Amino acid sequence: MVETATYAPGPDVRAKFRREIEQLLAKIPAEQWADHDLRGVLYEFVPWHRMSSVTIQTRDDRSDDIAAWKYYFSAESDGSLIRDEYEAWHNEPDSKRLVYHKLLIEAAEAFLSIDFGKYSNPYWSAINRNFCLNKTFLLQVYDVDGTFTFNYCDYVIARRLETRG
Repeated sequence: MVETATYAPGPDVRAKFRREIEQLLAKIPAEQWADHDLRGVLYEFVPWHRMSSVTIQTRDDRSDDIAAWKYYFSAESDGSLIRDEYEAWHNEPDSKRLVYHKLLIEAAEAFLSIDFGKYSNPYWSAINRNFCLNKTFLLQVYDVDGTFTFNYCDYVIARRLETRG
């Protein structure tokens, strides 16, 4: 049996995620942005807890143990900007995993549209559209339950490349 979800992201979902993420990025302490071992930023969206957060990754942080990262939970949100997205997940009667997947794709699209050069290294502005192809600085959105173990930013970049044909 194929699952179907009643939820379809509206046109403003990506903009709401972008505002949410930018608000979180602005809360990251300056000393974290100034860390010379900075390697990337991870966005977590966890609708069952009605929370989201960003975490700075350093070169020594292992990608398979996010909770052990030096700056784990660099900034956490109250979720007010993406309340509707939390509710979409909570209100889905049968296919919460599909709704979550759709929302993570929208979050990754929003994440990839942000100019990270204004937060620390101006070079990151120049590579912003191709972050996931440039592994010197990583943007990451993951399924925290691990149904899919890939980085949603990589998924979005791959889909963009596919449509260029």
